[in-house]
Amino acid sequence: MSRFRIPVFKSIFTKMILIVIIFGVLLNISIWSFFHFGSEPRGKFIPPLLLKMNEYLVNDIGFPPDTVKADRLSEYLGLNIRFESKNLNWTSTPSVPTFEELSSAEGFKENSPSRKSFMMEYKERRYYIYNTSMGTYIISAFSTQDFFNTERAIIILVLLVSFILIPLYFILRWLYSPLKDLSDAVEQIADGNYDVNLNVKRKDELGELAKSINQMSARIKDSINAKEHLLLDVSHELRSPLTRLKLGLEVGSPKEKINEDIISMEQMITGLLENYRSESIYDNLKYERTDIAKLLKDAIIEYDCDSRLSFNYPAKKSIFLNIDPLRISTVFRNLIENALKYSTKRVEISIQEKNSNVQVFFKDKGIGIPEKDLKYIFEPFYRSDPSRSRRTGGFGLGLSICKKIMEAHKSLIEVQSKINEGTTVILTFKK
Repeated sequence: MSRFRIPVFKSIFTKMILIVIIFGVLLNISIWSFFHFGSEPRGKFIPPLLLKMNEYLVNDIGFPPDTVKADRLSEYLGLNIRFESKNLNWTSTPSVPTFEELSSAEGFKENSPSRKSFMMEYKERRYYIYNTSMGTYIISAFSTQDFFNTERAIIILVLLVSFILIPLYFILRWLYSPLKDLSDAVEQIADGNYDVNLNVKRKDELGELAKSINQMSARIKDSINAKEHLLLDVSHELRSPLTRLKLGLEVGSPKEKINEDIISMEQMITGLLENYRSESIYDNLKYERTDIAKLLKDAIIEYDCDSRLSFNYPAKKSIFLNIDPLRISTVFRNLIENALKYSTKRVEISIQEKNSNVQVFFKDKGIGIPEKDLKYIFEPFYRSDPSRSRRTGGFGLGLSICKKIMEAHKSLIEVQSKINEGTTVILTFKK
């Protein structure tokens, strides 16, 4: 069976890529939400507003500061305050930098002494400075950390990631759900149960794999059934000539009659042995530079049946290929015999050169092969109609042997057929 091709948009790998992209986007949105909603929103108006509020705060505390009121406001508002003058250096907490420390920062130089009150950055934190002749107030402004609720942000992140990972789990579980059925089916086949029918209604790789497993189990079952039928047929066919031989010896039948039965058994056994020998044909080919047109003509002459066989010679009388002539002759003979068996009309044989290939055609106008059987005809022991063997002989081994020989030559054998119209077998060799 040819390797199946899945449309890109139905491929399981495409689906996986899309899932990764979608959930990657969702995860990035979650991270953004973590930082965005983990802190209180802050508008552009807040820094000027804080500046104005700090001025009111400074005026309320007074010069020099009412330290009791300053401690109470610092605790109530969550602000850290420092006041410096010639006679007083007071602070609500030592973490507030001194005026001398702030004056060494670049932001201080940009605003002082041109402005009496301003905000500046110092060690990744904002400070409000109110500078007068009576002293300097330094107030620690609110920072991002002051608005960040760590516990709430962690809860939001955990919930968002959970809302992403839980659906992802179920989607991946659905995507790979056929794997368990496929594994069970393979185990059943390994245990010898070939009545496997996977009902996987998917159009991706797993769906095609399920379909292939169904076909494989059916073909294995057909092949085993065919071999069982073959054993029954061989037993019957061997028993018949053996019975005739036994009877002939008892009644004194002519030697010629006995010899016919012996030849029939030899042909049957030779066919069986030839099929099994062909399993190792890859190691036994003896390549020679051979005129394939002459080889085909010699095979046709063996049948001495000019009224039934016609051979259309190529434009070039000689076509040389590097082949095993003995094996290819076997292919030619098998195909000629099949064509003569299943057709009462003239069989047309021709050879053509096409680009870098050489093609040999065997065309008959016989009973044809049902379309449903075409994909099985190269399997050993397979016959589309077992009853034909009684009329025509054979055991369903000829085409199987032909295919193995052609594959050993890295060449191709094809069969085209229609019921009641005939069959064409095409051999394609590479030059």
